[in-house]
Amino acid sequence: MSHKTLNLDLAKTPILKSIVYGRIGDEDMQTVTVNITSRDTPVDLTGFTITFEGITSGGQTKVFDVDGISSTATGLKAGTFDYTFPNMAFAVAGNYEIAYFSIAKGDKRDTTGEFDIIVDGNADIDAPLAETIITEYNKLVKELHQITDKYISDSDAKFADLNKKIADLQTKITQYQNTVKNTADTAVSTINTTKDSAVSTINSTKDSAVSTVNTAASSAVKTINDALEEFKKGDFYTKAEADAKFATIQSLTDLSNKVIANKGNLASGTDLDNVIDIGTYRIGGLIGGTDIINVPSERSGTTIYAYLTVSGTTTSVVQELIVYDSKTVSQIYSRSRSGSTPTFSPWSKTVMADDSGKVTVKDLEVTGTITSGTKNVLANGAYWMQAGQVITPSKSISDCANGWILHFTSYSSGMTGATKNGNNHFFYIPKEQVNIADVGTMFPLVVTDGTMTLKYLYLQNNKITGTSANESTNSKKYVLQNVLEY
Repeated sequence: MSHKTLNLDLAKTPILKSIVYGRIGDEDMQTVTVNITSRDTPVDLTGFTITFEGITSGGQTKVFDVDGISSTATGLKAGTFDYTFPNMAFAVAGNYEIAYFSIAKGDKRDTTGEFDIIVDGNADIDAPLAETIITEYNKLVKELHQITDKYISDSDAKFADLNKKIADLQTKITQYQNTVKNTADTAVSTINTTKDSAVSTINSTKDSAVSTVNTAASSAVKTINDALEEFKKGDFYTKAEADAKFATIQSLTDLSNKVIANKGNLASGTDLDNVIDIGTYRIGGLIGGTDIINVPSERSGTTIYAYLTVSGTTTSVVQELIVYDSKTVSQIYSRSRSGSTPTFSPWSKTVMADDSGKVTVKDLEVTGTITSGTKNVLANGAYWMQAGQVITPSKSISDCANGWILHFTSYSSGMTGATKNGNNHFFYIPKEQVNIADVGTMFPLVVTDGTMTLKYLYLQNNKITGTSANESTNSKKYVLQNVLEY
């Protein structure tokens, strides 16, 4: 018995499709466990009708099956069920055109993402002919026959009961004939007339009931057959026609050479330079550079879980390596092989952001120009920064790209934030300063006469506070004029 798990999402987000393999003639031995989610959240399937829907290779047959579904109340609650493929699901060799599951409740209906089904041929010339199956239709026909048989059975029972009553009545007639001699002729005549009338009424009722049942049954069967005829207008091929037109062994072999097939796991010691056959390969927990050779350099020495897809031809090959890890963002590498003496190019890496928009790279080499955004003036004025004086920049230091720049300039009476004085000093405050909030910071300033003065400030994430140390005459020769973002 084959058993695997399909993880399907109602969002139908394009990802690597799961593949189910079968062979013509497989019957009730292919069972898969299906987990249904909606954007990675399990879907409660309680009360839903679950149907496998698929179109076989070349559109030759269509399969709509609910009989193969099995689950438990707990499993349905968690979005999980088992599905066993019927015999006719593997009646046509080749890849399914489309395969998925639908769920329906009332007037609501949704479908999962697709998965691949690949059906191999077999050597059995007596394999059943391909035909479309609709298990819901078969259920309706069976149910109709059951209703008809029950109605007729019930009618026969009623008619048998009526015949018994007639027989009982005849017995009573005989009894009356024997006991009431003087009125026997009149009584017998009356009773016989009543009996004949009753039999006539019963037979008429019986004929009418049978006619009504037959009419209803014929109408229902005609409606279903008309629907099936419409379905058959899809011009499907028989097995003989399909074999003649599509499914020869050679044509299937030629087709398999043109599709990307699942090649299975790569063995330890494999050199990726030698993996040039078209297909998809899995690397399951091998050490880069040791167990698996010629991997991207940053993957050497690491445990690799990845899928390698090889496309193109044997002389012109493209390899794409998708490395997956439940704890990190998936990473994609690619390289190509071409030339008169085919050799592989170096690996290149596709840089992607995680779900928060963050991009992480190991090394960044810039050969052009990096243009940064506009840097803003966050505070402006002429502040001695005495005790109790507080400046609140319009942007906290933690929200800046790198931090603040404090601009000190010479003080002149009546100056404003727009005044341009000499002796400018600029000090860079990195945003890591937030980690040492409330710690005093000293800023040395050179006066024009060559002497030194100081400004002593408390720097916090969203404000700058002055101190009494800045109230000396020498310190008042300078003011804090601008707080800039950098």
